[in-house]
Amino acid sequence: MCSFLVSDDGINYKLATTVDTKVDVKDLKVQTQDFTAGLNTNTRYIKLIAKQYGPLPEWHESKGAPSYIFADEIVVE
Repeated sequence: MCSFLVSDDGINYKLATTVDTKVDVKDLKVQTQDFTAGLNTNTRYIKLIAKQYGPLPEWHESKGAPSYIFADEIVVE
């Protein structure tokens, strides 16, 4: 899940939208996913909050190890 928050002062943020993942937690293929959101607002600051899964579950080959999120690019138009 990725939440997009906006602010005009960089201190007080409000939630603009949330985008859920399309990848099933049991899908072990290496893959990428775009989290795209049309905010349709004028703002000075955008904050992205991506929530990771947490520790890997019992059925995973690396059970108990931390999960990770890797962000390659963030584009604002």
